[in-house]
Amino acid sequence: MTEQIPETPPESYTLSEYGVIRASDRASIPESDDNRDWRAYQEWLAEGNVPDPIPVVAVDPAVAERKASEKSARDKIATTSALTADEESAMFGNSGT
Repeated sequence: MTEQIPETPPESYTLSEYGVIRASDRASIPESDDNRDWRAYQEWLAEGNVPDPIPVVAVDPAVAERKASEKSARDKIATTSALTADEESAMFGNSGT
């Protein structure tokens, strides 16, 4: 009895901001005709395959607001070297005392 070798699943790709991500090894493949992996991806597309869309990342609004506040405070420090008590409290978490 011969041992059966499991089939390799077909390749798939996920779109990214700068090209695609190959599923089999998570390699990032940039959009470049000089890149053999990009050319292989183009052949895969020509065979009628469709890549997965760019993943949507859910952002917690509270985290986004905090990061925006911190960036604003850093920008203000960089330009004026002065914070209001409210800004200092938001950035450093103290009570302003």
